[in-house]
Amino acid sequence: MREPTPEVEYLPSWKLRLLERIQDSAADHARMLRQGYPTYEPHYGSGEIPLQNWRTHLRALEADREEIATHALAVGIPSSAIDRAYAVGQRGLRWADSVWSPLKPRGEDAVRAHMVEGVAADIWQLEHMAAIAVERRFGRPPSRIQHSPDATEVAQYGRNMAALWNRANNVAHAIELTAQERAELWGRDEAGWLRLTAVTVRCYNDADLMERWRAYAWPGIEHEARRSIDTLPVGQVAGDEQGAAPPTPHVLIDRATEALTVTTPAEEAARADIGDAVDAALPPDPVAAWDDETGIEPDARPPEPGSSPGHEL
Repeated sequence: MREPTPEVEYLPSWKLRLLERIQDSAADHARMLRQGYPTYEPHYGSGEIPLQNWRTHLRALEADREEIATHALAVGIPSSAIDRAYAVGQRGLRWADSVWSPLKPRGEDAVRAHMVEGVAADIWQLEHMAAIAVERRFGRPPSRIQHSPDATEVAQYGRNMAALWNRANNVAHAIELTAQERAELWGRDEAGWLRLTAVTVRCYNDADLMERWRAYAWPGIEHEARRSIDTLPVGQVAGDEQGAAPPTPHVLIDRATEALTVTTPAEEAARADIGDAVDAALPPDPVAAWDDETGIEPDARPPEPGSSPGHEL
């Protein structure tokens, strides 16, 4: 029981971290379910507030776990490993307490592993955002998003993608990712894109899609992505090395489009519009300018709604 199971033994640390988060979230849910039930006091009256707080906390934990599980499925982690992490967590065991979980890296390796995990999170968010943007345009006319996002919101969505790409690219170079690591992190093939869309946008109802679109259009995403790389050291990966930089947002949108649509001439014209917002926010040559956000003027705080024009995503 102390040996890693074959299904997780050779997973990179950032994928193991997803399993850890699934198990810990399930354990937190089990603990809240069994031990967090509020004690009723006579002066509460109906006592609905503490009861609703307890139920809201349970729902939030479950929603977080489901989002992490979706991420894990989309990056190819075996469903059996996901199910096992969830089942162990339901018994109240956190990852660090369970005898089957692999050891974590320590020291400098742990710091680097944490940074790799950050790159993986940004790449996933970019891929997810690309799929959502495409589904918004092509899912069902006029859109599966039940509100009409204005130009400011659409442009912010594009700037958020550009800022996340810049951060992922900067960190990837700073920690000098190996070719194998880069392939694992952003080498998603056609089958991988079909898997991603199958477990995300093809499963979302219209309200789910709208919620995620608006969450990803939040201005604070751009602000935090810029702020977090202010002091990042410069790495030494050759700019012309094959696959040295993550796929740009425009490329990700193209790949998501291929996975979600049968392209017609009308859709081809719309695809050009999808990339306008991210292209406007990226440097002229984003791969060559991985250490410089010349295409994005830095802000001291998140931009206010309506502060910048944009193009349709």
